[in-house]
Amino acid sequence: MRCLIIDEHPVVRQGVRSLLAERLEKIELTEATALETAPNSGTKADVVIIDPRARSGGIDEIVPKLEKKLGAAVVVFSSDGGARQMSEALKAGVKGYVRKDSPPEDLIRAIEAAARGEFYVDPALSSSIVRDEVERKLTPRQREILQMLADGMQTDKVAKQLGLSTETVRTHTKRILAKLDASTRTAAVAIGIRSGMIE
Repeated sequence: MRCLIIDEHPVVRQGVRSLLAERLEKIELTEATALETAPNSGTKADVVIIDPRARSGGIDEIVPKLEKKLGAAVVVFSSDGGARQMSEALKAGVKGYVRKDSPPEDLIRAIEAAARGEFYVDPALSSSIVRDEVERKLTPRQREILQMLADGMQTDKVAKQLGLSTETVRTHTKRILAKLDASTRTAAVAIGIRSGMIE
């Protein structure tokens, strides 16, 4: 396997190099501080491990450039990436996304998966994406009502506390169920709790 490590920090590059050399057999490793300094002259890579900060342009620009220049699958290795950045990276076509504070095994799994043409996402961030997707489905008022339902409040009490009519709360509740594809209030609350959107 041929891997290129692109990161502006020498210590990070050396750490990743040592980890991969120790954990993966028959691996060829090269380094660069940025895409612009990556090897040319016909050099190809199977997997590129890159920190999005070590690039020119957005992640949606860097992936096509790497694929064209090196013919490689891309694994993002980020220190400050969140669910939104990961979503953008996956849409751009990266094969893996791992945070720098994750266990070393996560980076190894991501690289191995990328080399096979498969996907690997940091487990901690995948749960964040689920939460963000659920939150985007609901309005702030609907999230507030869902939390109240999770707290065991009945429709009339929710209406009184929010200064709404009971019919308005019922309408919000029906829309919550529809958006979350839940058949009951209990199911909607369970989805909200599993996604981490409510407590």
